[in-house]
Amino acid sequence: MNITGNENQKGYTFYYDESEHSRKINQKTIQAGNYSNNFISVIIGYVNERKSDIEQEFNNFKNKYQSRLVNNELKSTSIKLKYGFASINKHNISFLNDFLDLIDEDILLYFSVLNKIEYITNQIFGNYENSLLIDMDKLRYSISKSVSLYKPQNLIEAIYNDGDIVRELKNFFQERINANNLNITLKEKENSMFNDIVVILNDYNKDFKIDWEYTISFDGFKKYVDENGIKKYQLILDKEGNKNEDSKTLVAARKMNIKNVIEDDSKNHIGIQIADMLAGIISKFIKMLEEDLAYKNIKEATSKKLLPKEWFDINSNQFVLYIKMYKIIIQMNNSWFKSYSGIYADNLVQFITLLNYFNSYENFQDYREISLEMHPEFYNNLAITTLKDYFSTLSFKLPIYPITENEGIYYNQRGAKCYLDWTKHNFLEISNTESEKIYNVLSVGFFGNMEQPNVTIENSNQIECYLLPLELLNWAIYCVSLSNMGNNIFPSQVRFGVINYQYYAELI
Repeated sequence: MNITGNENQKGYTFYYDESEHSRKINQKTIQAGNYSNNFISVIIGYVNERKSDIEQEFNNFKNKYQSRLVNNELKSTSIKLKYGFASINKHNISFLNDFLDLIDEDILLYFSVLNKIEYITNQIFGNYENSLLIDMDKLRYSISKSVSLYKPQNLIEAIYNDGDIVRELKNFFQERINANNLNITLKEKENSMFNDIVVILNDYNKDFKIDWEYTISFDGFKKYVDENGIKKYQLILDKEGNKNEDSKTLVAARKMNIKNVIEDDSKNHIGIQIADMLAGIISKFIKMLEEDLAYKNIKEATSKKLLPKEWFDINSNQFVLYIKMYKIIIQMNNSWFKSYSGIYADNLVQFITLLNYFNSYENFQDYREISLEMHPEFYNNLAITTLKDYFSTLSFKLPIYPITENEGIYYNQRGAKCYLDWTKHNFLEISNTESEKIYNVLSVGFFGNMEQPNVTIENSNQIECYLLPLELLNWAIYCVSLSNMGNNIFPSQVRFGVINYQYYAELI
C-alpha cells in the first residue's frame, strides 16, 4: 500500500456500509428465501485533502445516471448478478464501467466477509482451544462449512427452538459419514474430520448464547489501519435503527476502541454511498457463487461440483468489468488486512479466485480460445488449489504482525527493536564455560527464511532481541512448532549453557 512517510500522518475519513445483515438471527431469518450465509461490510476512505475532488467526481456520475436514483442515492439493488457479470445488459455494463472507474488509488478499501453459521459455531465451542490432540480451528471450519452447505433442517430448528443441538449435530455428521462412504475415495479426508467432530461433541460447552454482534468486522478494520500506520481518521457509519439510540453497529465499533466514530444518514455522505455500492456488488457475487456451488442433495454431494458454464459466457465488455474488479479488490492499495474473514472463508476465496481466473488471461481473445465447457473445469482446478492452500494455513497458529519499518528498524510483537539487516543484532550472552545463564524469554523466532534463530528477552525492564547460535536452531524450531500448534510456552524462564562444548537451552 502506498501510504508511507508523512502520508500516514494526514487525516482520513472512512465510510462504512454493510450488506446481508441480520439484525436478529433466528429460524425465520435463516430460512428466508433471500437469506445469505455471509455478512458483508465495506469501508472506503480517502485523505481529507482529496475529499472534495473525489466527491465531485461521484456527483457528476450521479447526475449522469439520475434515472437510477432512489431518494437521491444510487443503490446496487437494481443490478442482478445471477451469473456474475455475464448476467448484466448493456445499460448496466455502462453504469458499472463508469462506477468502477471512480475507484482509483486515492480511495482506500477494506471489506470483510463473515459467515453467520461460523459465528454460531464459535458460540457453541467458545471455550475450546487448539491443542496437540485436536485442531479446533479446523473443526470449527468443518462444522461451519458443512452446515452452511447443507442447512440441515433438524439442526436449524434445534438451534432456534431450544432443541438438543448436540444430538442433531451428531445425527447430521453421522448421516454425512454414511453418505460419504458411497464415494470414500473422494471423501476420505472429510470423513476423518467428521469422525473427530462426533467424538468431541461428546464433551462440549453447553453454556452459550446465540446473539449476532458486529465487532469482528471492526476488528479487521482496526488491524487494517494499524497495518498501514493510519493514526488520524474518522469513521462514519450508515445510521440504522432508532434516531435517538446508538445502533448496534456504533456500539460494536466503540467496543473495538474505535473512538472517533459517528453515524449519520447516508444521504449526507458520498463515501457511504460508494461503500453501499461496493458492498452490494461483492455481496451479490458471493451469494450467487455460494448458491451455485452448494450441494442440492446428498447424492450430488458425493460428486464434483462445477460452476455453471453460464458464468463464463461473457462478451468483451463484461470481461473488462472483471479486470476492473480485479484491480479494485486485489491489486490497488493491497495490504494483508484489506480483506478479512473468519476461519470459514470459502465463499471469499471463491470470489477472489474468480477474479484471479479472469485476470489470468492476457486479453479477451486469449480467453475466448478456451471452450465454454472447459472454463468451469479450469476455474474449479484453480479454486481447489487456492482452497487447499488456505486450508493448510489453518495449521499455522502464529499470529500475523505486519511490519511497519522506519529507516531499517521495526518493533516485533513483544516490543523489541529489530533491524531489517539482522546481522546488526548481538548474540545472546551464553557462557562458553560450564556455567549457565537464566533469562526471561518472551518469544523465539527466526530472521530470514529460518536462517537465523533469535530470542526476545526481558531484562531489567528492557525488552531486547538477540541472535542465538546456530547450534540452538533445532531448539528454536521446536519452540516455534509448539506455538504454531496453539501451545505457546512463552513467556518462560529459560536456562542457557554449554555442556561438553555443546550449547543447550531448557525451560525451568
